[in-house]
Amino acid sequence: MASWKEDLADCFDPLDRLFSSHAMDEGHAFELLVRLRAEGVGRNELSNAVRELLASDGCSVQHIELQVREVEHRFAPWLPD
Repeated sequence: MASWKEDLADCFDPLDRLFSSHAMDEGHAFELLVRLRAEGVGRNELSNAVRELLASDGCSVQHIELQVREVEHRFAPWLPD
């Protein structure tokens, strides 16, 4: 089984690297949320993983921080700090 960090990439559009911007991406994001909760992953760990993923894809700092905020906004109610 792939790690949740490997599954994280599936939540972003492969071209524009926007989080959960398409129906398929939303499905992946929901599956990821379920997995994160089951594994006890917190918001800080997730945010750091998003930064690492998007930086490795060559995204700008501004884009990365926008996407981190989007992920935190959507997942914050269900993940611990």
